[in-house]
Amino acid sequence: MRKIAVLFGGKSAENEISVLTGVFVLNLIDREKFQPLPVYLHTDGGMYTSSRMADLGLFRRGDFSSFKRVFFDGGSMYAFNPAKSKIKCLGKVDGALNCCHGGLGEGGGVSALMELNGIPLASPGLTPSGVFLDKALTKLAAKALNIPTVEYIRAGERDYARRGKFLLRSISSRLKYPVVVKPAHLGSSIGISLAETEEETAKALETVFALDDRAIVEKYVADKRDVNCAAYSLGGEICVSEPEEAASGGGIYSFSDKYLKRDAGNLAGKTAPRPSGSRGDFSRPVRDAIRAYTRTLYKRMNLKGIVRMDYLVSGEKVYLGEVNTVPGSLAYYLFCERISDAKDLFSDLLDDAIENAPAEKHIPSTGILHALPAGGKGGVRL
Repeated sequence: MRKIAVLFGGKSAENEISVLTGVFVLNLIDREKFQPLPVYLHTDGGMYTSSRMADLGLFRRGDFSSFKRVFFDGGSMYAFNPAKSKIKCLGKVDGALNCCHGGLGEGGGVSALMELNGIPLASPGLTPSGVFLDKALTKLAAKALNIPTVEYIRAGERDYARRGKFLLRSISSRLKYPVVVKPAHLGSSIGISLAETEEETAKALETVFALDDRAIVEKYVADKRDVNCAAYSLGGEICVSEPEEAASGGGIYSFSDKYLKRDAGNLAGKTAPRPSGSRGDFSRPVRDAIRAYTRTLYKRMNLKGIVRMDYLVSGEKVYLGEVNTVPGSLAYYLFCERISDAKDLFSDLLDDAIENAPAEKHIPSTGILHALPAGGKGGVRL
């Protein structure tokens, strides 16, 4: 039976959202085929495991008494007992699934850790994870692929401290009001604000800089529709979902809209929290554009696993909003009508990642250390 590390949590404002996804996957994973190894990335920076982590109530109560500190080395996972200075091998890890939202967990840290240990990951790799965690870099990648995004201004915390008045004037002249102000590195609509005046923009930026060191200020799109579309690949073939409308109308799609206005039964851990969206009545050109942009991003950025793209649609215009390399509940709802179908899909993705993992390449030696003169102290110009 293959051992699968399911990593969730992280040093991120989205830690609790990640717990929902991680617990959902732990309850759903096919235990006739896989042995899940839960790995919770705590906000203290440590990694922990427990056989009880499939119980969401454990996290609600903050009951971490059964947690054991773990680490990865050489493709295996080990439990460490600092009180007794003992280390126990929990076995070789055959594959992994990243369920971390935000922070280094989604931004490439988990990908790098798995790659360093030679563990096949059924989730995106280091480079695209890092790019898409940053909303400004996402816009640059989209521009290179001729995918439209909303006009924006990027603001750094240090630059704003020095030239705040100039930035506010630029926002007013270039973007016009209202504008949407959001952290560059956070998801789940955390820290996002709609500002209609210079004073409101300044307050919104202060909120962002309490959470992040960079902000994105976007031109507000009136009468927009928030639309999701996802993709995954199996056997080298990319499957793209139908677009789903998550919200429409004025304002912004808030954290409360996404997570707090749902049936509380969805948070029990047995079913997954999901947006109350619907397959929208999009025109054929809009539908085709959304699906084409999603396929292009997935293919050209060499993505793996399930990735969800979020769009704004205004009339017949489509704008890429952001790319979620670790979507909530792994966006199963965009492909599956039943939970049992999601179980099969996750199994297929894990099998595919393990069976098609790239072979380890030979690392050549430059021989430069042996070529240096005896007694040398380094300092070679490279």
